[in-house]
Amino acid sequence: MAFEFPSTITARKEKKKAEKKKLEKKLEKIMAPLGKKKGMKGDLSQIQFENAVKGKEDILIKKVKEGKDSLKKIVDAATDDNQLESTERKLFRDVYKGGGRAMYKSGTRGCKLAKKGKGRAYGKNS
Repeated sequence: MAFEFPSTITARKEKKKAEKKKLEKKLEKIMAPLGKKKGMKGDLSQIQFENAVKGKEDILIKKVKEGKDSLKKIVDAATDDNQLESTERKLFRDVYKGGGRAMYKSGTRGCKLAKKGKGRAYGKNS
């Protein structure tokens, strides 16, 4: 590499820093909707976003630099309320699929009468 004046080196470094800062602001703006969701929907949106982006981070950042909005589309899809509600319903459907009280298998708790479903098993002290 040929000789370069210190002022040009500094200018080049400053330009790189400015580009990096601009990219970070752009990414923050794109990713903002992910931080707004709270509770179960927020967790679901984070998981869905991570699954969609897994292994493609470099490609997506390159596209953001070029001005393409593919990352924004992924964020919008991950934070869509209708889609999150259907995913939440599906999760709850899977958890409560067996019927009855969640996380309890039928007939594993209680006395002999309770296992048989006799009403008189409850409320007796003896």
